Amino acid sequence: MRRRELLMLSLASFVTGSCGLGSHAQAAEPMTLYKDPNCGCGAGHADYLTAHGFTVTIVETADLDAVRRQHRVPEALAGCHTILAGDYVIEGHVPIESIRRLLTERPDIIGISLVGMPPGSPGMEGEKAGPFTIYQIDATSGTGEPKVFAVD
Repeated sequence: MRRRELLMLSLASFVTGSCGLGSHAQAAEPMTLYKDPNCGCGAGHADYLTAHGFTVTIVETADLDAVRRQHRVPEALAGCHTILAGDYVIEGHVPIESIRRLLTERPDIIGISLVGMPPGSPGMEGEKAGPFTIYQIDATSGTGEPKVFAVD
């Protein structure tokens, strides 16, 4: 009977994420999403993140460029909105898989970006026309060809 109790306890630990291995571990990281007050798709991306277990606070700002400058996001990698998650910047409508990878692997970069407002990306209407290229934002971003973080 003892072995069965240990198995049940291990399973419960895995399902709740308390073992630190499941996707629930990243979901605990609160996010702040900065968006233009006249743009609705940022709220759509916040809803997408919330549906995937993240806690998202939306801050509307008329000076999104100032937020980007403060967090060292080069203009060439600007997305529709800016998300802060711990020490990272997430720029634009980045899919959940890349966000989870960023928060799990914790690379030595500033953050990641999906440039622009691609149709079919999380929070955007329309059909996805092809894979999304997610770029990494690091100290060398803006000085040459951006480095690819993931293709989703």
